[in-house]
Amino acid sequence: MNPDLTPGDIDWLRKIRAATDAKRDPPPVPGEIAGKLCTFGLVTPSGIGGLAIADRGREALLEQDMRDAEDR
Repeated sequence: MNPDLTPGDIDWLRKIRAATDAKRDPPPVPGEIAGKLCTFGLVTPSGIGGLAIADRGREALLEQDMRDAEDR
């Protein structure tokens, strides 16, 4: 996973994943975070101003979840 991602970025990525899986738009994502997630290829634009999680984003979350499990 990209070391430039903050815990806040990961939280937003999880919200976007949940919304994508539920086939609905995520809550409005702050522009700076949306830009960062798009730049890293973790999300893609979807609809008018919406975002959808990309495969790379799902992989990053899986990696983070495994890292979190190791820390417990």
